[in-house]
Amino acid sequence: MWVPEKRAKEAALTRLSRYVLPAVLVLVALVALPAGAQQIQTDPGWNGSNTISSFGYPNTATYGEAITTPAGGLSVLSASVWLNEATGFQWQMFIAPWDNNNYLIPGGLAGAIYLSPVQTVASGGSLTQYTINNINAAVTPGTIYMFGITIDNVYNNDAQFGAGSQGGDIFANGSSTYYFAWNNDSGNGSLLGSNWNNEGCADNGGACGNAAWTVTYGAGGTTPEPSSLVLLGSGALGLAGVIRRKLKA
Repeated sequence: MWVPEKRAKEAALTRLSRYVLPAVLVLVALVALPAGAQQIQTDPGWNGSNTISSFGYPNTATYGEAITTPAGGLSVLSASVWLNEATGFQWQMFIAPWDNNNYLIPGGLAGAIYLSPVQTVASGGSLTQYTINNINAAVTPGTIYMFGITIDNVYNNDAQFGAGSQGGDIFANGSSTYYFAWNNDSGNGSLLGSNWNNEGCADNGGACGNAAWTVTYGAGGTTPEPSSLVLLGSGALGLAGVIRRKLKA
């Protein structure tokens, strides 16, 4: 008879809604989770006030920190530095492959795998932390990259502001894993493609010092685009609607 058949149908759909829909919702939640991340600090012994100077116009246009990518780090998510510069001072952050024996960036600044938009100091005169987010630059674990700050592309603008400083320890606390370097390139980014000791200081044993950087690495996964999450959520809601209609049929 049709009544038992309908009840059997309702029971089956009820079981479906009980198990399938929650599974879909769990899937949506899992997909939305960010990839596992790890954070490193290049100069954990930094006292929070020591600075390296002078970064800016006219000579030392580029400061860098050679950083060995930790195990499991497949992308750079964000990076932070501490600067004391004048209001209006402009600069950029970059990440580039680093020749750890010849102390150079292949291709100079043009060889960087990441170059931030121009950053402008809104309120200068004190040591302030600056963080660049959403970098998403792919890196290789165990490989050394040069993380740097430069005024090469805004050199003329910064002539009016002179030079300031970066948080860190000059000629101290460096190591083969993390070490500070500088280049007096005077706004010429191509000079970063030559041995930095020609215009500044670089030593893979850490003799030039250590700058205070905080870098967050991702394990390779990415957070889905909002549109993808909307589609998944819409699909889950659609499934719920179908089940409800079937139960009422």
